[in-house]
Amino acid sequence: MKPFAYFSDGTPVPLDGQFHADPLDPSNLIRCLEPWTPPGVSTIISGGNTAHVGLLPDGSVLKFPIDRLDSFSKKALDIEHCILSHLGEHNRIVRYLGREEHGLRFQRAAKGDVRRYIQAIEPHIISPQLRIKWSTQAAEALAFIHSRGVIHCDIHPNNFLLDDAFDLQLCDFSGSLFGNLDGTGMESIRFFLPRDPLATPTIRSDLFALGSTIYYIMSGCEPYDTLAESEVTARYTRGDFPAIDSIPCGRVIMSCWKGDVEDANEVFQALSDEGPGLSVAGQVRGF
Repeated sequence: MKPFAYFSDGTPVPLDGQFHADPLDPSNLIRCLEPWTPPGVSTIISGGNTAHVGLLPDGSVLKFPIDRLDSFSKKALDIEHCILSHLGEHNRIVRYLGREEHGLRFQRAAKGDVRRYIQAIEPHIISPQLRIKWSTQAAEALAFIHSRGVIHCDIHPNNFLLDDAFDLQLCDFSGSLFGNLDGTGMESIRFFLPRDPLATPTIRSDLFALGSTIYYIMSGCEPYDTLAESEVTARYTRGDFPAIDSIPCGRVIMSCWKGDVEDANEVFQALSDEGPGLSVAGQVRGF
């Protein structure tokens, strides 16, 4: 079998999942895992740092740890199971089908996540009404989980999925906070409310990330997407946010960033007021 990784001297890293010191730089510890897929998984369709999502024969998907031996990855899935079981079924939450031997099973969201969908097609194809619909549904999802005592901790476009009807569903609760359960999740820089990284996430931090998510949905790019992360952090810290004058729902976005809203229900109502007639709008042109 061809090695998957090499040390700096060209020798292969053992596929044993253990950390090994690089012969030419002993301070550099490297480990390599042989890729695996649970029985029945035919294709890996997405994944993050600790888990992959694979397609099952019945059309559902399985979320399973990349490293079968990693206790942190297993704990993350345990937390997600507990939170999803607590939340129950809701139109704005990914449909959870239960725990399996190797992971958690979900109904597949046919259109993938919001980021991939927006990046895959021409911007003009997505109508303004549909963008407002998605933003409104994102706020609805957040309002629901907050009402159930859950802080998501990693709100961004990748964690909102689209079903056949182009309706949005929130997913990935492995890093979330609920009571004594803490998945230690944290938003990426452009979705991160300036604060002590060790501080406990709150509704406020979720709302800030929601503002950046709505910005992405409406504009097709992340806030300050051309700036270095250190500069983004510096600007956010001094309350300097991207211009929103030309972006639909800009005032709602800014209210999330500045903390002018107390809960996601306020955001939901403000967005609902921005897009009257959403019940008959929101189609993708050409579909």
